[in-house]
Amino acid sequence: MKISCTPISMAKMFKEKQIDLEGYINFLGKLEIDATDLMDAVCYPWQYKNKEQELKQVAKWLKTAGLKLAAIACGNNFAKFNESERLENIEIVKKAIHEAAELGAPLVRIFGGYHEECGGEKGMVYANGFEFVLQGIEACMPEAEKYNIVLALENHGRLPGLSYEIKGIIGYFDSPYLKCLFDCANFLVNNMNETEDPLRAYELLKNDIIHCHVKDWGRPFGVMSERKVAAYPAGAGGIVPLRQFAALLERDQFDGYCSLEYEASWQVPERDGVKQSLQYLTDIRNTYKTFRRK
Repeated sequence: MKISCTPISMAKMFKEKQIDLEGYINFLGKLEIDATDLMDAVCYPWQYKNKEQELKQVAKWLKTAGLKLAAIACGNNFAKFNESERLENIEIVKKAIHEAAELGAPLVRIFGGYHEECGGEKGMVYANGFEFVLQGIEACMPEAEKYNIVLALENHGRLPGLSYEIKGIIGYFDSPYLKCLFDCANFLVNNMNETEDPLRAYELLKNDIIHCHVKDWGRPFGVMSERKVAAYPAGAGGIVPLRQFAALLERDQFDGYCSLEYEASWQVPERDGVKQSLQYLTDIRNTYKTFRRK
């Protein structure tokens, strides 16, 4: 189990100018982890003070911190009725592919799109939404193949949300350049119209997973509904079965990264919450190491 972190985990600090990219990388380098993800410069401009200058320094900063670059995360949305907007999102993914190739990242996280009940355009439902998602991925595949970059499709925004939807999209293309970015917690959050047991989802998708996001969700005090959840630091008593998930990854000798997405800054400040969450993940990893035959 290799551990990474995504800058989303410290987005508030980035946006409030409390940390910059070099400081973020240096902070992670002092922790017992292996890598970091980075966000694409088009969709997440807050990650940079001066994009051109900082992109030239990333490799040096990573080497100094002893970290690898696990992924570039793209924030695209193919589920658009307007053709020019769909083409714009295709170009966003292509630029992220170029960025990944330049920086040495093996994969680009992509979204499919957003259902109307999950922040998408009015009238964007499953049938028409998935058509646009398939068209968008198809337009990006030649660029991914050209630069030898894997597109890692995340369960996000409902298009796709459930494991069989992800499996269907990956099977539709049947290409080594399209895999699954498995977000263990997203199967349980309240923007899903039907939640899914993430361990069940893992068993269906395990042969397609190239990268994972890990975070925790919990039920706010006094709220009984299983659908109403809020972000928690990893290991703080939430409902995501992170230890069981890690055990399955260990069982199957998963060779990709598990990247922390800390989203509970309202509960524990980001610097503390990220450190606490990564320590929890490191403890899990060290636990399962003890079961390996010497």
